Amino acid sequence: MKKKALALLLAGAMAMSLAACGSSETADTSAAETPAATEETDAAESTEAAETTGDAAAADAADADYALEKGDYVIGLSNSFYGNTWRKQMVESFTEAAEEAKKAGYIADFEIQNGDGTVNTQIAQINSFILEGVDAICINAASSTALNDVIQQAMKQGIKIIAFDSIIDLDGAYTMDYDWVSMGEKKTQFVMDKIGGKGNVLIVRGPSGAAPDEGIYEGITNVLNKYPDVKIAAEVLGEADATVTQEGILNIISSLPEIDAVITHCGADSMGVVNAFKSMGKDVPLTIGDNTAEFIKWWDAQSKDGYETLSVNSTPSCGAGALWTAVAVLNGKSVPQNMYLPFIYINQNEIAAYSDLQAGEIASPYMTYDYVVDNIFKAQ
Repeated sequence: MKKKALALLLAGAMAMSLAACGSSETADTSAAETPAATEETDAAESTEAAETTGDAAAADAADADYALEKGDYVIGLSNSFYGNTWRKQMVESFTEAAEEAKKAGYIADFEIQNGDGTVNTQIAQINSFILEGVDAICINAASSTALNDVIQQAMKQGIKIIAFDSIIDLDGAYTMDYDWVSMGEKKTQFVMDKIGGKGNVLIVRGPSGAAPDEGIYEGITNVLNKYPDVKIAAEVLGEADATVTQEGILNIISSLPEIDAVITHCGADSMGVVNAFKSMGKDVPLTIGDNTAEFIKWWDAQSKDGYETLSVNSTPSCGAGALWTAVAVLNGKSVPQNMYLPFIYINQNEIAAYSDLQAGEIASPYMTYDYVVDNIFKAQ
């Protein structure tokens, strides 16, 4: 079965190395500024509950109003891009949640289609799901508007649409967004405070045209506009990927002035910055982290010599969050039309809490159904 083959492919892909983030636009500041320690506590509690009660954890949400019933639903995942670590981890979490839901009898099946980052490919994905007659489509979108016509066709067929991470702008769809602007502002203000509001900064951009990149960049510029003594030395298209980021910086590093700080996108580009500067025999400037295991371990080692920074990323486990949201919508549960997802901020004194991250992993709580109910549905 195609689904099974993809699950095996995912398992192999996730064992390999890294690369980066997701996508979206604006949100509620309280979600973006939740302390990392609190979010990790919630994640640990959710994980422990899932391990203790097994499949029942998915059905017996804290509020009985959200209890699920068995159904013969088929849910599709239309993922616009699969070329970085963040997206691979997102798809893996969707797969894990879908397998749990299928085992418990809440869905009959699921299908995953991964794209090449283009709108046309994703339109073809959604059209195929319409022809197959799926009950819901979870969409990580290549564009906030270019998919609207085909999505409207799906909704006319009664298919539920859950757009997450990189969302769409269309009435009737459920959206699960991040406050990208506030994230861009918060990490840029951290940098400004560290460098005293003066100096040269290098900005690493994310996937072109994606809502997260646009939102994060807006937040970055909102803060930089307040600091006339800070110069943007260059902008590099990193595609939320360590290798692409490294190559982009190496192409221009010889022409750059001394860089005081690097403001990364998110996902898995931070080690690309580290490797680029190290390969040229240069000290690594203040670099915003991306919550990858590789960066956190490097940061931990450097912190012993006084290196300080901040690390932040969205949660690739939102793939599982989208799956459970689709199941809840199909069950007729009270699901907000527009929702916000949490970031995880890791501060200097919290590095040790993430020492057990495995290579290729991004810090992210696993989103059980209980987690989604308590931390997303009820948090709006």
